[in-house]
Amino acid sequence: MNDVVLLLTPRWRKFRNRLKAPRKENLRFPFIAALVLVLWVVIYVVFAKVLAYFTAEEMFGAVAAVKLLSMILMTFAFVVIISNIITTFSTFFLAEDLELLIAGPTPSRALYTARFLETLGDSSWMVLVFGLPVFLAYGTVFSASWSFYLLSLVGFSALLVITTSLAVFLVELLVKTFPLRRLRDVFAFVALLMFVGIYLLFRMIRPEEFLNPEGFATMMDYLSILSEPSHPFLPTSWILEMLRPYITGHGYLHRLFYCSLLVMSALAAFRLVGHYHQAAYFEGYSRALEARGARLSRSRFMAFWQKVLNRWFDRPTAWLLMKETLLMARDSSRLSQLLLLAALITVYLYNFAVLPSVDSPLAAFFLKNGIAFLNIGLAGFVLSSLGVRFLFPAISSEGRAFWILKGSPISLHKVFWVKFGFYLAPMLLLGLFLVVVTNHLLGLRPFMFWVSTVTVVLLTIGITSLSIGMGVIHADLKDADPARAFTGFGALLTMIYGGLAVASVIVLEAYPVYRILSAGYFARAMGPLDYVIVAACFTATLAIVLYLIVKPLRMGLKKVTELEV
Repeated sequence: MNDVVLLLTPRWRKFRNRLKAPRKENLRFPFIAALVLVLWVVIYVVFAKVLAYFTAEEMFGAVAAVKLLSMILMTFAFVVIISNIITTFSTFFLAEDLELLIAGPTPSRALYTARFLETLGDSSWMVLVFGLPVFLAYGTVFSASWSFYLLSLVGFSALLVITTSLAVFLVELLVKTFPLRRLRDVFAFVALLMFVGIYLLFRMIRPEEFLNPEGFATMMDYLSILSEPSHPFLPTSWILEMLRPYITGHGYLHRLFYCSLLVMSALAAFRLVGHYHQAAYFEGYSRALEARGARLSRSRFMAFWQKVLNRWFDRPTAWLLMKETLLMARDSSRLSQLLLLAALITVYLYNFAVLPSVDSPLAAFFLKNGIAFLNIGLAGFVLSSLGVRFLFPAISSEGRAFWILKGSPISLHKVFWVKFGFYLAPMLLLGLFLVVVTNHLLGLRPFMFWVSTVTVVLLTIGITSLSIGMGVIHADLKDADPARAFTGFGALLTMIYGGLAVASVIVLEAYPVYRILSAGYFARAMGPLDYVIVAACFTATLAIVLYLIVKPLRMGLKKVTELEV
């Protein structure tokens, strides 16, 4: 036990030092705590409202609430096991301190237990934290006793241990056969395909129809579909059966049986995987140290890309652009997340393709234009999140090698502008693709089409400027993993600033767009006051976007020359 505590001490000290961080870091945890509290309240209120609606229906309220809990548990389990698999690669095989620990007299069981707890915490804390208000809503709406909350915590904790054990076993089994780094990308891609497939299947089923019993031949058919049991050998089914009595009001005698089954299964899974770890870990870790060849930089595509850059740009700019291309292509985590982005865009566009039809021409006109207008904000938030993930670490990803750029005869301002241009082009293409395709699917008139397109283009330039500029201001070139700068407090601030800018633009453009669309549809002329308000709103919007573009660029250009390794 002392060995496990000793192995976990660096993580604890790192966390403690962050709490003592000076200046700009000292507001990080209160801010994040406040944000989590707000999300807790939102999740609790939403689920409380939904469950209250279910309880108002005497015929199927309790059955629907149990079915919803089953879907939530299955979703949590799916998310946790995929997250655990991805995290296991890092904690058990790719962590930088493993070379020291493996070479030293570290007990195998202590290393397994410490890494198991790290994997469990790193991959499951978010699901655990945001799952608590869901169970709190269930307990409050159904007036459950204190034992409901205790059993929920025990059962959910056991589920996390079981899924983590399964993930560790699966990864250690496969690492002995397949290359580790490529295997991690394969898992990320498979998880991505599963997510998209499940979502598309979920949308095709149209679950909202289950809230309408009139669509079924008989009420018994409806109740039989809702009451179909889950698989009896899944831990999620055991949690459901353990908590079901608090919702339906009967079956309390089986609670302790399912609770004991969960706890014993969790302990058995942890111990059995520990035995396998002692027998197979060293061989898998040895294979994880195998290096990859430099195939990418010597490929024909990169040679062709180099010729294109040399043709259109001067030599320093061409080589800087080539360096950015290689940095992007060599980062496997970015590539897997680009695949995730492609899948999310597919889901995003599919939602517009399956919008319900409306019989009234007036309702259809305002529904389509309203959705198109809100799509500006949705596209803006998507681009903001992408800016934080891919653009914010643009300078930090240089790491300690930044001294090469600083000592070269190339101006750091030129380096800054090359990075800005390199990332602006794909961001513009993505923003235009989102807005143009969705506008085409909605069949909009020219006015709304051009307003949404121009607004998204300006927001894209502003978000790119904000992400690059803030990335320079909050760059930490001495970090052991500078590419993970997007997880820091500066990235969170960038996301908040981007979101506020997008929200401000939407609020300012709402009245002018509505007024012009109404005047065009009803053939009514706008008065002088309307023209003044419309002009003032569009001017304020343009001022916000220009400030979003210019201010971060100026701050970034000033800060980039002051960076030290």
